[in-house]
Amino acid sequence: MLVAALSVAGGLIPAYPDWLTGIAGWAACALLWPRLSGAQARVVLALLVAGLAGIAWGMASGGAGLIERALAQNIPLIGMLIAVFFLRLISTGPSASGEPLSTGRMALLRTLLGVHLFGSVINFSAVAIFADRFSARAKLTLEQAMGLSQAFMTGALWSPFFGAMAVTLTVAPEASLGRLMAVGIPLAALGIALTWTTLSSERYGHAREFAGYPIRLEALWVPAALAVGVLLVHELERRWSVLVIITLLAPVLTVATLLVREGNRTGASLLRLIRLRLPEMSGELSLFLAAGALSAGMAGVIAALGLGVPFDRFGGFEASLVFLGVTAFAWLGFHPVILISVVGPWLAPLEPDATLLAMTFLMTWGTGLVACPMANTLVAIHARYAVPFRELVRRNRTFSFAMSAAALAVLNAYAFFALPPRL
Repeated sequence: MLVAALSVAGGLIPAYPDWLTGIAGWAACALLWPRLSGAQARVVLALLVAGLAGIAWGMASGGAGLIERALAQNIPLIGMLIAVFFLRLISTGPSASGEPLSTGRMALLRTLLGVHLFGSVINFSAVAIFADRFSARAKLTLEQAMGLSQAFMTGALWSPFFGAMAVTLTVAPEASLGRLMAVGIPLAALGIALTWTTLSSERYGHAREFAGYPIRLEALWVPAALAVGVLLVHELERRWSVLVIITLLAPVLTVATLLVREGNRTGASLLRLIRLRLPEMSGELSLFLAAGALSAGMAGVIAALGLGVPFDRFGGFEASLVFLGVTAFAWLGFHPVILISVVGPWLAPLEPDATLLAMTFLMTWGTGLVACPMANTLVAIHARYAVPFRELVRRNRTFSFAMSAAALAVLNAYAFFALPPRL
């Protein structure tokens, strides 16, 4: 909670030292370390050791400010994710638990839209809500896992409440949120249409046996209210970053809703969330902190070796190369948060168009993470519902490949129309 509060202070007070919040974050990470799985702990330690080695090398070569950078790198992202976690108290599910599951192509479409819209605000909680309902009476099928994971992860293409947007705006703070959403929403819609078409095909029995989640439209008020609130406040207070606005609004909306629903029981609900459920973020907290250390370490290595950027500008062609490189590494198991934290600062000397750079990173997350063996969503689905992991990743790669082709076309179209021509 202290990390979330101090991240807001860092966004509103110009002279605030963000590294202080980083210390609080690492203290929380140490306290929550026993909650990490063995695989998570090994990844975090590997990132941290590599980052510290790079920092030491950079400092030995005359680099300055690397430790402070390591502590502060992903703090706005972590603060936002903590704040968004509170929305779970008021987004308990889009339908009554006793309502029967429908089947068929329209049930599939409603499921994809539902997990996408709810996931765009409450993140993986939406996937868990849907999957728990599916698996209450029968084992979660591979087709259901494909639909949930693909529809959910495409939210990274546009949602300001995703970790993808938070990481991206950390390395490209001048990017236009309106343009990112205007481009990302149609691409996400294409992804949902692709998943629906695939799972409705003859190969999957035209979705006749697909048990879908019944959605009530009135349950969508939370995503809608928060999205409108963020855009409105951002328009009125241009000095405030999107991450700070979300970190402020998410708990405020949660508390206000709980006061109406529960009255004097609001405090007890909040305490239960903080004490019992908030520690579930141990994996994300440790990963993003370690990725920040690695980013600082890579910056030190790049400075020590004098490695320059192999481009003289950042246009559509260069954005395509970066997209393909980051996506390929994601397929190999490198989480995009690590790659973005390293590549973003490396490209900074080019003074790239912030919106194009942000768009590139969002697309690598939204299309590449769905086929990344390190994706928390895929790992959680496998561990919690016993879905075959390798087969899920393999089938998602077909989706990722098709969406990557669409993303490349969009990137180059945006660069052609929005950027000044090459001289």
